[in-house]
Amino acid sequence: MAGVFIVEDDTSVQMVLKIALRTINHEVVGVAANAEEAKDVILSLNPDLFLIDVCLKSYTSGIDMAEYVIEKLGIPVVVMSGDDHPTLPVPFVLKPICLPHLFAMIDRALETPRFWDQPLRS
Repeated sequence: MAGVFIVEDDTSVQMVLKIALRTINHEVVGVAANAEEAKDVILSLNPDLFLIDVCLKSYTSGIDMAEYVIEKLGIPVVVMSGDDHPTLPVPFVLKPICLPHLFAMIDRALETPRFWDQPLRS
């Protein structure tokens, strides 16, 4: 079981993700609607993985948040987006989310050591 922190500004998507993660025995250790809110609490929660929406309604983008999590905290990330981002060197899930694909990307992120250690942008 992994502790997952969700950064998603759509409350209905947050709820679906929480339920879906529980069905595969992962614990949702925190949820934030934006990157600033997430940064305020992540160090105290010690998550194993971040599930981050690329397009957040906040000053800091989801990509910037993912870079922060990877570079500063060394925690794996799965990125979600309504737009195709095939060049991102992290597991990526296209919205609307296909749950089996999401579960596969979470497994990949947790099992592949340091594959996320590449910069997200060139």
